[in-house]
Order: sequence, then structure tokens, then C-alpha cells
Amino acid sequence: MTAVASGALALFSTYWDDSLHTDVGRDTFWSAPHVLLYGSILVTLCALTLWAWPRVRREGIAGIVRDPVLRWAAVSGVAVGIAAPADAVWHTAFGQDAVLWSPPHLLAIVATIALTVALLRAIARQGGSGLAVTAAEALVLGAALVPVMEYDSDVPQFSALWYLPVVSIGVTLAVLLVRRLDPQPGAASRATLLVTVARLLTVAVLAALGHSTPIVPPVLLVAIAADLVHSWRPSSWWLALVVPAAVHAAYLPLLPVMPHGAEVSADQIAPSLLLAVAGSALVVMVSEGAPRAWHRGVQAATVASAVLLSVTVLTATRAFAHDPGQGTDAGQARWQAFVQEHAVEVTLTTDDPALRPTGLIARRAGEKVTGQLTPVSDGAERGRIQLHAEGRWFLYATFKDSRNRTAESWVAVQQGPGRNVTQTRPVYLPPTPTYGAGRTTATVVLYGMAAAILVAVARSGRIRRVAQPQQQS
Repeated sequence: MTAVASGALALFSTYWDDSLHTDVGRDTFWSAPHVLLYGSILVTLCALTLWAWPRVRREGIAGIVRDPVLRWAAVSGVAVGIAAPADAVWHTAFGQDAVLWSPPHLLAIVATIALTVALLRAIARQGGSGLAVTAAEALVLGAALVPVMEYDSDVPQFSALWYLPVVSIGVTLAVLLVRRLDPQPGAASRATLLVTVARLLTVAVLAALGHSTPIVPPVLLVAIAADLVHSWRPSSWWLALVVPAAVHAAYLPLLPVMPHGAEVSADQIAPSLLLAVAGSALVVMVSEGAPRAWHRGVQAATVASAVLLSVTVLTATRAFAHDPGQGTDAGQARWQAFVQEHAVEVTLTTDDPALRPTGLIARRAGEKVTGQLTPVSDGAERGRIQLHAEGRWFLYATFKDSRNRTAESWVAVQQGPGRNVTQTRPVYLPPTPTYGAGRTTATVVLYGMAAAILVAVARSGRIRRVAQPQQQS
């Protein structure tokens, strides 16, 4: 249970770190959430090492290679170890890129999912208690939901079109793994109940600390639907339909009334559902393979799903993070923002008179709205900008300093009438993003590592079927 508890702390620290990025900005590597995150993962790896040590002592490295649980625990540990320095090198080499789906971040997320699956397999192999197994299953599902953390916290960096498809893909993968490793009826529902309780505690703790909070995802409803259909139709292929439908049915009515949930617009529902079904079908195909009777049809559907997802990904606009790594300090700015129904009025003062304002920008979910800042008699700058969508927006003021370098400052505002925001925020010189062969190569390598680990995780724990010899007449 020590490894499970440390895994739960790692997931909590992930949401804590995200809330600090939203409220404060980019922090040092040694911030409290980072220390808790990597410390918790280290404890989990140490617990797995202690569990594996007797076999390693008897058989050496060969024992790790031969044992699939030990092998993938080692691989996930190495991937986590690579992701942390890779993130630091990425920011240094290529500039601002703080989106959750950036290559080093996504590698860390996939490695964490792999680690939770290895932990679940280890506990199941040892014949752990029902609570221990359910808690480990909850870690798998919780880790599978981390890719939508920014949507759950209403800081989306890409279109909301991607929100529910990624939820569906994560839940489908988690439910497949839970069923494979725990055949008890209702295992997925019990695991998601713990996930719901854990998210409620996360929200309570972050609110008590005065930070932004994520939503409590209605995945329990999705798991109950999946378990009910499974008792009627046990084929895993039903998940490709049931999970996307249940995700949309559960999330769409609740997102508008949940604080800090990114809403999906009406015109996005149909394509969102189509992408979710395609993604979930792809997960089932990779995880379970195609039944022989369906082989050609499933292969064609899988290729179509992969093409649909690839085209949508490749045509997506580049995201500009709400926390773009920030940069070299250039002063302080005092923001006063009065948020109206569809607009924000801004009054801005800086501590350096050499900073000349050049514009006002609002960003959300890949969208950008521009405005102007105009000097007024008291030395402040004032501007107004229109906001056309509900949710949290990030306002940027841009400047030129005495050396004609671009500087910026930002503050978060929640769209809605009668809200006032008064904050002192850093003005900084943002690093210039670098694009080229080096970045492309690093992207392919890191995404490729993440994809390979994810495929292996999806297929982990499968019982290999031995072909029966044909009888001779």
C-alpha cells in the first residue's frame, strides 16, 4: 500500500502543479509540487524494486528482462527519468512550450501510466487484498485522465473538440486493463468510485490552499454504463461504442454547471463523438486485436480511424500556452481588470517608464483576440478587449523595452459579469521559440517513445493463445 499511497500523492501533486501554473506562472524545478511529484514516483519505484529484489538477486538483470512486470516497471522508471531532464533541455533549446501535450510532458504522462499498470500487475500477482487491487486500479484510471488535466481545470490550450475524445480514449484503455487484470464484476465501477473520492479531496485541498481547482469528472457514470453492458455483452469491442457515448452523455450536461470545466459547444458535439469512437476503437484494436471473423472489416475501420485522427492532429493550430515558460525578469505590472458579460476593461501600470505598451491579447483554447492599450494622463495604460466564449481567458499585455525587445505580462480572468481582478504580475522577456530540424527530430523521438510504451501497456497482461495442432485424418 506504500506504493499505492505514493502514487496517489504523485497524481495530487500533478494537479497542484497545474493550479500553481494557472495562478502564479512557471516555477522553479524545486517547487513544492515538483518535489512531491518526483519524490512520490521515486518512492513507488523503490517499493517495486524492493518487491523485485529477491528475484533480481537470484537471477540478475536476466530476471528483469524475462519478467514482463519487472521489465515494464524498469522501462517506465527509465522513461520518467528521461522525461524530467528532457523537459528542461527542451525549454532551453526550443523556447516556450508549456502545453501539457508537448513531447517531454506527454512522455512523462505515458511513463506514469505504465508505472501504475506495472504496480497493479505486481499487486495482483502477489494476491493483494481487494482494497489494494482496487486502489491500484484507481491509480491506472487516474493516470489515464491526466492528459485532459488542462481541460478539467478550464485552461484548455487546444480546441474543446479534443476534450471528450481524449477522455474516451483514456477511460477505454483503463477499463480494458482493469478487466484484464481483475475479472471481478464491477471492478471498473469500484475503481472510478475511488477516483471520484480522490478528485473531491484534491479539490478540497487546493481550495483550502487558495488555488484554482479542477472539476470532479463524472467518470463513475461512464464506468457503471461500461460494467452494465459488459454483463450483457462481454466483448471488449462494445467499449468502443459504450464509453464514447457514456462520456458525452455524462459530461455534456454537467460541464456548463461545473466550476472550471471547459465546455464543448453544440457544433462540436457530433465531430467530438465521431473522434471519440474512432479513438476508442483504435485502443481496442491495439489492445485486443481483431477477431478472425471481423479481421478485414476491423482492419479497414482501424486504418480509417488512424487516418481520421492523424488528419485532425496534423491540421490543428499550434497552441500558445497560458504559461509560456516566462523568461528573463523585466519589471512588474499592476493589473486592474473589470470583467463584463462579453468584454474586459483593463488598467495597467508598470514600474519601468521605459516599457512601451504595444498591444493587448486574450487567449483561450487556441483562440486569440487582440486589443489596444492607450496611455492616459495618470501614467497608466487602458484598454478594452472582447471575449466571445465562456470560461477562463488569459490576458497578455505586450511591451517594447528601452532596447526595443519584446516583453509581456499576463493575468487570468474568468469570463462573467461583475468580476474584478487586481494583481501585480511579472513583466518578462519571453524566450523565442525555435523551430527546425532539431526540434522536429526531438519531437519524433519523444513522441515515438511515448507511443511505443503506450502500445506495450495496452497489450500488457494478455494471455497468449497457443495454436492448437490440427488433427490428421
